[in-house]
Amino acid sequence: MEKRLSLICLIAWLAFSIVGCGMLQKKNSEAKEVDYTVVKKEELPPEVKKIIEVKKQEEFQMAYQCEGELYLLRGYGIQSSGGYSIQVEYVRENEEEIHIKTRLLGPESREEQKDTISCPSIVVKVENRNKKIVFD
Repeated sequence: MEKRLSLICLIAWLAFSIVGCGMLQKKNSEAKEVDYTVVKKEELPPEVKKIIEVKKQEEFQMAYQCEGELYLLRGYGIQSSGGYSIQVEYVRENEEEIHIKTRLLGPESREEQKDTISCPSIVVKVENRNKKIVFD
């Protein structure tokens, strides 16, 4: 009797695990690409420039709403040399959230590595959709 109960519990657990994985895949597959613009430093609103200046020495990620636009800010803190860049891997949304993923790229050559430190950051502008922002 005890073995039969254990077997039933194991089968039920496996069934729920499979259903849960299917639901997770369905949620991710429903995500769609979001149009975005990488904003040049000289085109940033003054408030966003101030935020970056204050936070640039530490890693940060945040969203800032200004004049009906949503700015997604990502900084990678102090780096030991220059020549770093940031790549946007994706900006996607589902029913509840907007997901953004970026990647820090190091200098490709020795010439790009300067003797000074750098604080790479990026600002991505999207249409404000009043959704939770998730930095992946």
